[in-house]
Amino acid sequence: MPILVDAHEPVDADEGASLPAEVISCLKSARFLQLGTSYRDYPHVSLMNYTYIPKGDALPYEEDAVIVMTSERQTKKFFNITANSRVSILVHDWVSKQTTNNAPQGLTQFLLSMNQAELSSISATLNGRARVVDSQEEERFFKEKHLASNPTDARRFIDAENVAVIVVKVSSARVADVDNNVVNWKEPGAESTPQPNNVGSNGAPYSNGTS
Repeated sequence: MPILVDAHEPVDADEGASLPAEVISCLKSARFLQLGTSYRDYPHVSLMNYTYIPKGDALPYEEDAVIVMTSERQTKKFFNITANSRVSILVHDWVSKQTTNNAPQGLTQFLLSMNQAELSSISATLNGRARVVDSQEEERFFKEKHLASNPTDARRFIDAENVAVIVVKVSSARVADVDNNVVNWKEPGAESTPQPNNVGSNGAPYSNGTS
């Protein structure tokens, strides 16, 4: 197991006022994300519909870019967020497929492989703070944007009774490509997150990979 440095020790990262362009592109094109929440020592992961709202498009409620999701209030993720606002998000444009006996052949398979190769580029782990919207006017504003950017079959997860709107502001990111090239980013002044150093608990070199 890797040794973690102090949580307040600065992480080597490029600082910038906005997310890297490839992360923004991924957020605009992916259909789902994985939302990580926690309560004390109990982590939880949820597959979520979401909407990425660029900087300036969420005024007057948010000046910066945000990610909007919804959750029923009796869920574990909602409880976790109300107890601990720190969240992690995994979003990627990698395509995985299973080989079946009915898999397309010939030209169809070739075109499918080309499309998958074009889509397979990055995965991004994002860290930030989540908040539950408590104003009806603000809730209506974000729900309208969320409904507009998701397919109709997602409406039951967005516009049902007892559904809360969750807004996440991202403060740091860790981006990896298919060749395991990793880039760290954080907004100026953002809090640092723990990271593994270069030595494992057994004294052997530790590979700083994509996890």
